[in-house]
Amino acid sequence: MKKTIKINLSGNIFHIDEDAYKRLNDYLDRIHEHFAGQEGGDEIISDIEMRMAELFQDKLTDHKQVISDEDVEEVTRKLGEPQDFMEEEPSGAGSPGERRRKLYRDPDDAILGGVASGIGAYLNVDPVWIRLLFVLLVLGYGFIVVVYLLLWLIIPKAGTYDQKLEMRGERVTVNDIERRVKNEYEEVRGNFRRYRHSEPYKNITKGLNEIFVVLGRILKVAVQVLLILIGVGLITGGVVVILGMLGVPFIHGIPGFMGIFSDHGTALWFMLHSILDPTALVVLTVSLAVLVVIPILLLFYAGVKLLTGFRANDQNILLSGLIVWIAALLATGGMAAWQVHEFTARTHTTSETTLNMQSVQTLNLRVNDVKERVYTSGELSFDDAYDQIKGTDAEGNLYISPELNIVKSPGSDFRLKIYRSSRGSSQRHAAKLADAMEYTWQMNDSTLTLGDVFSIPYSRPYRFQQMKVYVMVPEGGRIAIPEEAEEYLDDADNRENMWEFEMGGKVWQMGDKQLRLYRGKKATADHT
Repeated sequence: MKKTIKINLSGNIFHIDEDAYKRLNDYLDRIHEHFAGQEGGDEIISDIEMRMAELFQDKLTDHKQVISDEDVEEVTRKLGEPQDFMEEEPSGAGSPGERRRKLYRDPDDAILGGVASGIGAYLNVDPVWIRLLFVLLVLGYGFIVVVYLLLWLIIPKAGTYDQKLEMRGERVTVNDIERRVKNEYEEVRGNFRRYRHSEPYKNITKGLNEIFVVLGRILKVAVQVLLILIGVGLITGGVVVILGMLGVPFIHGIPGFMGIFSDHGTALWFMLHSILDPTALVVLTVSLAVLVVIPILLLFYAGVKLLTGFRANDQNILLSGLIVWIAALLATGGMAAWQVHEFTARTHTTSETTLNMQSVQTLNLRVNDVKERVYTSGELSFDDAYDQIKGTDAEGNLYISPELNIVKSPGSDFRLKIYRSSRGSSQRHAAKLADAMEYTWQMNDSTLTLGDVFSIPYSRPYRFQQMKVYVMVPEGGRIAIPEEAEEYLDDADNRENMWEFEMGGKVWQMGDKQLRLYRGKKATADHT
């Protein structure tokens, strides 16, 4: 087990093992001895220690918190030994003090984001002229502001000492640090190159820098105002959407549901209470509300943050919202799958009755249209124009018009066949729902009175129940079709090629395959 020592290097605390500490201490002693007494020696030593601290920081991880002897050896080898330095640096592109420049944003000479100063360092041009070029381009082409913001986002910031040197094309060795510090001292004493020594140049650059500082402050205020406007927009949008959602229950109708209903639409109460199971209705209502509300609340929260500068643990808030949203999505999917399963099977039941006509040859058809029946909603049409949902009564029972078909009887009797069909979660369940459909009809002498609707009790769910009523006429038998029955006729094949809506108010006689218009004396309900 090695002993560790706690040191302070350029303001950074490190734990270093005993052997590494000896090697580091010897190296720093040589550095101090080499630069002691030189002009700018203290600053050179300080910069070297700062660079070493950055390199040591790169060596530390969550699983390694102690600087080893190997780490110190690698860092000192990278920086170089003072005794190896040459008195004069070779010039030219191959100089060991030069390396390829890399583009960074310069935070030490930044007015807004350091883009102009970074480009100036990369091109070895004074940043003032880069800033002036940006201003002129903005005045001529407004979109340059967007270009500047994109550069601000794309170009990385020179945050470390190594990056700042790389931005200027300088290598990171003790020799380079010494040379840079000496060059800075020479520049401070006035040994500027070319035109930079002139007083007019200094006045121009100073004035331009002041202008850019003012412009930077103005732009910052403009950005803050823009953020406030965005925040107000997000909050307003969230409130509007939430109020809109609260208004949904008061909407009288919605567009077609899953392609089942026609453009006339269906009432929201029918979709929710007649199709969905009560448990599924509650779960779906809550989960769908959560799916919509959580993104709206996040937008609202973002708007509040932009307006107030409120600080919170956004990661926990986003994670909690995501978990709740995913749970709501799973609940919605589960309930939807359950309800879809309720429609997977379809079956039908039939009942057939022989009508007692005795010697009467003409059946008088009537449709019992109860005019005084009051529905709680208007007519709700299916895509199939022959299926008409009339509405519900005060108790919630659902009323639907049946299909009326006039076909040939297989025997010599008049017959009435009622076909009931329904969907359900299984064949047995569908048959049970089909049998629960209530329909009334009455035979009195030669008059058959059919109900205009069949009903589904409130206790039974709606599963696309259908009813088809077949009036079966024997060959040679006659049937008088009233005009009020036309809207219910679906199949009444006739030799006259008349549409069903044209067959009312006439007497028809069954032939060998089709109905034909009866040309004899108009039949009535008497025994003829």
